[in-house]
Amino acid sequence: MSEQKKYTVGTLEYSLRQLINVFFWMLWGAIGMSLIAMTFGSGTKFIFRANGLSDTVIAVVLGMIISWMNTVMNPIISTASDNCRARLGRRIPYMLYTAVPTAFFIAALPFYGHLLPYLPETIGPLSAKELVFGAGVVLYYFFFLFVGIVYYYLIPDVIPAGMMGRYYGFFRVVGAVLGVGFSKFVYPYIASHPKIIYPAVGAAYLVITLLVCYFVREGKYPPLEKKSDGEPWFKRVSVTIKDYVKDCYGSSYYWWFYVAGLAFGLSPCVNIFMDFFYLDSCGMTMSQMGELGALISIVTVFACLGAGFVVDYLGAFVAAIIALTLMAVFNICGGIFIHDYISSIIWRIPLAVFSSIYAVAGGRMLVEVFPRSKFGMIASGQNILVSLFAGLVNYPLGLFSDFLRNATPETTLIFMGHDFMPMLRGYRFVNYWAGLCIAIAMVILLYFYVFYQKKRTTKACDE
Repeated sequence: MSEQKKYTVGTLEYSLRQLINVFFWMLWGAIGMSLIAMTFGSGTKFIFRANGLSDTVIAVVLGMIISWMNTVMNPIISTASDNCRARLGRRIPYMLYTAVPTAFFIAALPFYGHLLPYLPETIGPLSAKELVFGAGVVLYYFFFLFVGIVYYYLIPDVIPAGMMGRYYGFFRVVGAVLGVGFSKFVYPYIASHPKIIYPAVGAAYLVITLLVCYFVREGKYPPLEKKSDGEPWFKRVSVTIKDYVKDCYGSSYYWWFYVAGLAFGLSPCVNIFMDFFYLDSCGMTMSQMGELGALISIVTVFACLGAGFVVDYLGAFVAAIIALTLMAVFNICGGIFIHDYISSIIWRIPLAVFSSIYAVAGGRMLVEVFPRSKFGMIASGQNILVSLFAGLVNYPLGLFSDFLRNATPETTLIFMGHDFMPMLRGYRFVNYWAGLCIAIAMVILLYFYVFYQKKRTTKACDE
């Protein structure tokens, strides 16, 4: 690639040096977003447990409630950002103006326990602990959703389509490198020192996000279609909702892709209990779990380095279908054969490789399926389905987790004449759930690719 060659996306035109600069700052944005998400996802369940909250409460707050927040907010934020024509662009303002409250509320999460002595034991139908920590999570997640949603929509706005596979490859590499450092140096202390870790992460996120918003520039977007100002507001809202439903759910092409994403999106519903599987079923320590996470992240770095080229060579859909098949196999085998630290390494390492390939392919698939002009809105259609159904399944998963947690040696779970308790004790079920969801996603994606995507005659990035 020569310095004189130009790379374009929309009205933006880059030299090689400028393209590298955009890659650099967008990847820093990924670091800030991933760092705060890792901290929240890894440590908050331990904060809940340390304050005596049950697995059901963990599943409801960290699973159902935040999933349904995503269901409600995703289409609003996505559509609003698609239609935004601010001086800074249509995505960056949402990241910029929510940076401070996001950083503040993540930093505050470990300290809510100090409010409990000043509150009655129960407030309405909830205990003070449930209400305070639940409200703290809601406040944080409300503001985080803005960057958590629009960052991914910013990528196709500032990264040329021809470089997308390589960008997502670097994106995963950066995430994996961050995962190595987080797992090795932060995770072992996430349960014991949250009052240090959470504020530090909030401060780092704030600085990174402000820098990204300063250095990344969006291009010009086509003007919006003018609508009659004389119509009542409720009619305008009604028309907007009708157009949204029609654009997102009016085509079987999008429906099949959405359903494949939904099946895959339900697999992480059990991730909030995966650490408990390592602790209770495998007898691992926090340090060993951190070392396992670091090792997986190291493998992911090298897998992602090659994944972008693999995806560009095989095509996003072929690479994704192969990766999903093997991910399902290794998840199910992990549930059967993982019993300690060594067996965790044996079964999680290949899973990490194929997960990396799918992650890179997944980002490329979105660009190939969703039109650039309405990328945020159409992508949110899938996110709504995933969030809605994830919220629905989290509550029964939490109840089932508490059932297994409180089971005695005499407890049985008979189905069709067989006792499945020996296979499920110690949170072992999380592996089977993930494997089943991923297998279903692979079958549906294969159907979509053969009967829909291969017959497509236009490129999404040109629409």
